[in-house]
Amino acid sequence: MWYMNLGEFSGLFYLLAIGIMIWSLIVQGKLNRLVKKYSQVPAASGKDANTCVREMLASNEVYGVTIDHIPGEMTDNFNPKEEKINLSDTTYGKNSITAIAVAAHECGHACQAYSGMFLYKIRQAVAPVAGLTSKFSVWIAIIGVVIMYASRSLALNNMGYWICTLGIVLYSVVFVFYLVTLPIERDASRRGLKAMKELGWVSSDQYGAAKKVLWAAGDTYAVALASSALTLLRLLLMRGNRRR
Repeated sequence: MWYMNLGEFSGLFYLLAIGIMIWSLIVQGKLNRLVKKYSQVPAASGKDANTCVREMLASNEVYGVTIDHIPGEMTDNFNPKEEKINLSDTTYGKNSITAIAVAAHECGHACQAYSGMFLYKIRQAVAPVAGLTSKFSVWIAIIGVVIMYASRSLALNNMGYWICTLGIVLYSVVFVFYLVTLPIERDASRRGLKAMKELGWVSSDQYGAAKKVLWAAGDTYAVALASSALTLLRLLLMRGNRRR
């Protein structure tokens, strides 16, 4: 068979899992430092995040999208159903480099939706299903493996195999969600950075700082993708190792 023996893979799996955990801590720590640092630095233009969002929407000929305030820190998001860009306490009305970068990124999502970006459409279709299956798909797969391991009959073994397969298929939706999310987030950051440069919201030095903030934020999605890929591989190996 193409798969590795689960016992042989276990050591490698745990090393990869620890590596991803360490990577996650590094990425999150870097993001927190950058956000905090550049939240204290006003943009050279003196414009606040709300003004920048309006200018970016207008420059991209995106109409009908409104700006609203949402409680919390770094809870910024774009709601395509309501056509609304929600800016958090740390962004709404603020003129820091971080605030403008985050607002421009969310505005980038609005531009993606307005332009009909293919990957963005896929994510919007997959997101509700992924949010649901992420809660129980792994457990379904594990139950199937337990049945396969404990069964003494071929019928039960096969039933466990297909239960595990169902769990894997359901978890695959989660993996696909993260797979399309990473390029979408990177693209939104590129759109935001392009607007920051072309519309002159920040100086050349500040542009580099904004890019660091947005790329660090995007790295969190890279970590999530790697983690979901490892989980999917683990489930596939567990299923393959237990079938008679």
